[in-house]
Amino acid sequence: MIKLNFICTFKSKIVLHASSNTEGKIEKLNYIPGSNFLGMVARYYKDFGDDAFDMFHSGKVRFSDGHIINNKKETFQIPFSFYTYKDTSFEEAIKKGCLFVHHYLTQKDYDDVINKEKQLKQIRNGFITKDGELKEIKHTYNQKSAFDNTKRRSKDGSMFGYYALPSNTQWAFSVTLDKDMEHLKDKIIKYLISSTKLGKSKSAEYGLVKIEYCKEETVTIPKIELPDNEEYLYLYAKSRLALTDANGINSYNPSIESLGFGKNDEVTIDWTKSQIRTNRYTPYVNARQNFDPERLVIEKGSVFVVNISKGFNKNEFEKNIQKSIGLYISEGLGEIIINPKWLLKKNVLFNPNEQDNKNDKQKDIETNETNKVNKWLSLQREKQDKENELLREVKEFINYKDNNVKYKKSQWGQIRALCRQAKNSTKLYKLLFDMTQHNGHPKGYLMHGKAKDKWDSSLIKNLQDRAHFSDNKACDDYKDFVKLLSIYAPKEDDKGGDHEQ
Repeated sequence: MIKLNFICTFKSKIVLHASSNTEGKIEKLNYIPGSNFLGMVARYYKDFGDDAFDMFHSGKVRFSDGHIINNKKETFQIPFSFYTYKDTSFEEAIKKGCLFVHHYLTQKDYDDVINKEKQLKQIRNGFITKDGELKEIKHTYNQKSAFDNTKRRSKDGSMFGYYALPSNTQWAFSVTLDKDMEHLKDKIIKYLISSTKLGKSKSAEYGLVKIEYCKEETVTIPKIELPDNEEYLYLYAKSRLALTDANGINSYNPSIESLGFGKNDEVTIDWTKSQIRTNRYTPYVNARQNFDPERLVIEKGSVFVVNISKGFNKNEFEKNIQKSIGLYISEGLGEIIINPKWLLKKNVLFNPNEQDNKNDKQKDIETNETNKVNKWLSLQREKQDKENELLREVKEFINYKDNNVKYKKSQWGQIRALCRQAKNSTKLYKLLFDMTQHNGHPKGYLMHGKAKDKWDSSLIKNLQDRAHFSDNKACDDYKDFVKLLSIYAPKEDDKGGDHEQ
């Protein structure tokens, strides 16, 4: 048995609904049902010839659901057994050690919560990685209207809206093939990677995707680790489950056999410890232009707690769950995980090694951020000291007796404009003192016209010398110096004194 892994990238927003309803409350999905990928391949139904029945109807080929990728990691629906204090987020619950697993909570634990004047709530929304990173999916909403061609305007009574999954996101899914179906893998890969449309309203701005093939894996029989003195198995629903009762009828009250246990296993479901959510839907099959029978499903994220103390054939159970369980497994239903690490302690336990690495990375990030802040503060202090020194020099320049800076407001205003125009100190120097002849006079602003006639030669010379001009360049802080000077020099006029004639 092999597994083919794929990545689906959303090139546009994608509309996925839990049912084919077009009226009333529409339940939106935060994952891609495996039936969508099966449908992409089923368009070429005739190309499979005699293999078509086994390919699409026998459960020998199984198209999994697509889950969003977070930091290049696989994600899982949050188990419904996760509880924390009300008004506490998932991330805060992990940091504070108050993310609890429901089936380990005792009456004393509930009493302690009440004594703390707190209240527990179930966490239902979002997807997590194995090391506890949370990924929440936010839909966008667009209101639409049908168009009336005869009246050339919006059609009356035809408003509708779409909830869509965001574009530029990546989603992982797989196709698992039994050994006798492995010869079809090239066709499956070919038809999937050539598919570019997904979901509803594909003729509008929605539905554009790109599917890429990643790698092939060999699937082996899963080995179940039973903790010492543990009387329970914890079955986590990785996908939706369509289970059956003892008579083989789709039911919310499944038999032990439909969960993968043998007929001789004396095991029972402990419903008081389990956390189950249910749903129902009626899929529409476009090829037949008709509906399939209604399906009763247990939602992904549900947790079955099974008491195995009375007898349990571990080897037989491992073989039974090698494939998916229940009905409609070709469409991605029936995937379960036995005893995931995050369900084995009262306080949620993610992968310890990955969690430690995550904590180390977080410390490194915090250290780096601290260093960045310190560096920024140091640069700001250095910049402030430099500005203070430059301002002190400007005031000395203004107070120097040979520098008559007063009664030149319009000229200083022009110099401020030149400071804004110049890209650097050298450019500013040339704008002020360029001796290149233009229209019979030097181009530099202080070398001709009213500025030269009104300004003292000593002021111009001292301002020119301050540039420390050498190698055809002015010093780096010259532009800042002149800019400050052009701001503070006009203020000298407000201090009184004789007006220059």
